[in-house]
Parts: sequence; structure tokens; C-alpha cells
Amino acid sequence: MSKQLFSLLKILLSVGLAGLLLYFVFKKVDWADFWERAESVDYRWVVASIILSIVAYVARAYRWNILLEPLGYKLKTSRTTLAVLIGYLANLLLPRLGEITRCGVLNRNDKVAIPSALGSVVSERIIDVLTLIILILISLIVESDRLFTFLSQAYQDLSIPNYMVIAIISVGVLGVLLLALFIKNQERLKGRFADLLKGFMAGLLSLRQIKKPYAFIASTIVLWVVYYLMSYIIVFSLPETAHLGLGAGFMLLITGGIALSLPVQSGFGTYHGMIAGMLLLYSVDQTTGIFLATLLHTSQIVAIALFGGIALVISFMIRRSSGRKTTN
Repeated sequence: MSKQLFSLLKILLSVGLAGLLLYFVFKKVDWADFWERAESVDYRWVVASIILSIVAYVARAYRWNILLEPLGYKLKTSRTTLAVLIGYLANLLLPRLGEITRCGVLNRNDKVAIPSALGSVVSERIIDVLTLIILILISLIVESDRLFTFLSQAYQDLSIPNYMVIAIISVGVLGVLLLALFIKNQERLKGRFADLLKGFMAGLLSLRQIKKPYAFIASTIVLWVVYYLMSYIIVFSLPETAHLGLGAGFMLLITGGIALSLPVQSGFGTYHGMIAGMLLLYSVDQTTGIFLATLLHTSQIVAIALFGGIALVISFMIRRSSGRKTTN
């Protein structure tokens, strides 16, 4: 199987799985009730979340600058912010396109070598994964009683939603299919695994070269605190979820992070199903859970489309201005 065909197959599987999950999540939704809920939303909280996302984008861009500095690149945070935003925008179009796109933007606008930029992105992703794992462990401790009670009740009543089961099975099937394609050529599998391991280790080792470790840690903390606030404040936009406490906000952050990391296009379906399922822990009914998940996910999509579109226009103007200076 050619590399291009395999890449196309992965994209089709990701998009197809997203569509399938969305269908199962929303197939029993009463749309009249859904739109009625939409009219009762206090959108001030949603707008606040969208505005707050700017801080997250800038924090991620600033942290990326810190990773690029040991490689010989001293860039303005405004330039890397443009690249980050355009990368997020690209992710809406195709899975995992954002990482390559933002490196390409830095290459065109600021002459940053793509291999160096990609290496720094690998380091960044490693930190994100490790942070998410730590947060998951903390959540298991903080919400252990509630989680145990819910699982025990779900086991007794067999009341776990069908779409949650379908989501888990679908992701598992996707993983098995991809693994089967790799196994068809064991040498290629070994080589790819070795490359991934080398990339992971290289990313970890590159973190030792950071010249501003405290600033790096601070920007990481700011990033995740803002992610938390972006999710949590939206619960106050609905009367049915306004009672949720800080622990529920923490679980929203963790569940959303896991859902968005799965191999499904932009978290469509997985995000909605997993958030709605998690909210059952807090006695939020499925319909309300799906609606809140839709509100959360849509607010993020709107933020990316809005700010990413603006960044794309600014980046184009920068390139055009640079082209004129070169010509003159």
C-alpha cells in the first residue's frame, strides 16, 4: 500500500468515524427542545470563553518561542501566535494537518527550518501528553468517590448510554484497523516504531536545552488554567448546569482533552459523547449533557475559525509586504 493511499485511508476513517459518532450521539435528540435550549443560553459566558481563548493561544505561542530559542531562533510572540492560530485552523480541515501547517507558516514568514520547527512541536506535544496524564491521575484521586459510585450504579443498572459504548468500540475498531495495516509489513512497522521512539526521546532531550525553564513551566500552567476556565465558565450559561462545582470543571477539562486527542476529526462525536457521558457523574441528564458538549465544542470551533481566519489574513499581508521589500 502506497504512503499516499494509506494517508488518504486514515483521513477517510477519521472523518467517517466522526460522522458515525455524531449520528449516534444526536439521533435521539429532540431538535425542537434543542433549539429551545439554545434560546435560553446566557451567551455572555460563551463569548467570555471565546475571548479567553486568546490568552491560551498566546501562552502556547510564547511557550513555543522558548522551545525554538535554543535552536537559534528568536521570534516575536506575535509571529508564533499567527502560526499557532493558522495551525488550529488547518486542523479543522484535515486531521493532524495543523502541526505541519504552523511549521510551514514560520518557515515562510520567519525562515525557520521546518525540521527544527517540527522537532520543537514534538517536544511541545510530549509536554502536553505528560501534563494530561498528570491531570488524569489527579482527577482519579479527587473524584474517586463519585466515579466509583457512578460505575457501580451503571454496572447494576446497565445504564451506560449506547453512544458511549459505540464511541469506545468505534475508536477500538479504528485502532485495530490501523494496526492491521502496519502489521502487513513488519519491517515498516519496526521502522516506524523506531522513528516514533527516536522522536519521543529527541523531544525529551531537547527540553534540557531550554534557556528559560521557569518561564516554560509558568506558560504551561497558564495554558492549562485558561483551558480549564474556558470550559468551566460555559456551565454557567445553562440553568441546568450552573450548579456544577470546580471538580466538574476539572473533569470537563480532562475529558475534553482526551476526546480531542483521539484519532477523530476535530473531536466531532467523541467530544460530544464523552462529555455527555462524564456529566452523568454529576446527575446531568443526557440531553443536557449533549447540549452543553455542543456548546463547548462549537465555541472552540468558532474561536478557531474567527481568530485563525484573522491570523491567515495577517500572515498573507506579511508575506506580501516581505515580497515587495525583496523586489524593491
